[in-house]
Amino acid sequence: MYVAKHFELPQPHIEKLLATVRPGNLVTTHETGPMSTFVPFHLERRGDAQWLVTHLVKNNPQAREPVSGPALVLLDIADAYVSPHMYATNEALPNVPTWDYVTIHAWGEIHFDRTPEGALRAAKELTLRMEQPEVLDVIGEAKLLKMARAIVSAEIQVERIQAKAKLSQNRHPDDVRSLLEHLTAAGHDELARYVREIALPYAEARFATIDSLKQSHRSVAVDTDPKQSPQDLSAMSCPGLPLLPTANNDSTAE
Repeated sequence: MYVAKHFELPQPHIEKLLATVRPGNLVTTHETGPMSTFVPFHLERRGDAQWLVTHLVKNNPQAREPVSGPALVLLDIADAYVSPHMYATNEALPNVPTWDYVTIHAWGEIHFDRTPEGALRAAKELTLRMEQPEVLDVIGEAKLLKMARAIVSAEIQVERIQAKAKLSQNRHPDDVRSLLEHLTAAGHDELARYVREIALPYAEARFATIDSLKQSHRSVAVDTDPKQSPQDLSAMSCPGLPLLPTANNDSTAE
């Protein structure tokens, strides 16, 4: 997954997101080609290792055919369409629509436990992270173990992880604030929370740095050439750091 530097999700946020059960796609490659199953995952820490654990139906070809290479887990946390009209500066600086999202990709070797005991352990751990123990207690261990014969445990030992938060944080802070208002009004609460916690602080810090450098350049320009016009000064900017978002310097592309 390509992740531009300003879209990288900070490690504390990754850990926070993986602390709860997350649904996603388990992707594996086989002699017949790639396969994918949408399943819930929970994260387990065993010593220094991290494991993403789920379970599959035993008859699923993904659990039956030999796997070649590492597995890939795709956890799409939240997403929403972003109209350019959601940006405060769009009337003055028209831009194009985009799609904002938070996603986590993890790679690692997959291990299947086809015993009823192993499958039940994985399924129970997942359930107990979502429910009170009584939900399973009323069924009884014997019946649960019998039901577990129909599933297999799938565990991915995480070897590499990438997380991307594309939340318009490369735009002007006013745009991020107005986007936050629109997302909240539309009921995209989870994505709005990430915009508030991740994108807005980044955009504000970025713009403050740009503004500080701009003022510094103006001071240097005035000292070296007192006759320089206001128009000349306003045209000055820092290479690679746009002062305001435009269709050319704040692309919505990945």
